[in-house]
Amino acid sequence: MSKLSKKQFLENYSSFPEFHKKILKQGGIEWKQLIKHPQDYYAADSGSVPGMIYYKDTVAFAKRHHLSILQILDDFENECGKLDNKPSPQDEIKYFNWLSWFAWESMMSEVVAFVENSN
Repeated sequence: MSKLSKKQFLENYSSFPEFHKKILKQGGIEWKQLIKHPQDYYAADSGSVPGMIYYKDTVAFAKRHHLSILQILDDFENECGKLDNKPSPQDEIKYFNWLSWFAWESMMSEVVAFVENSN
């Protein structure tokens, strides 16, 4: 597992490396722990991702990176179809919290694939 570096992930597997650096930092999980048990950290709403627990953190993150997250969401929906469960932007807290969780889980799907393909 030591060969699975964050640098390798960002340079060779990440679809949005600059943004993924930011979201990894926001998540607050040590890289070695993240790749050792990626499924444990996949779901942002599980409470296992320290930087994705409180609204004050998730809402602020999504507001700072709103356009980047919308780009990732647009790419996802173009590839997989429109998501029906998106909260309305009228409810700012739910909307921005959901965007943060979507961004985290989108990145984590790439981390899981990186780990699985490297074994």
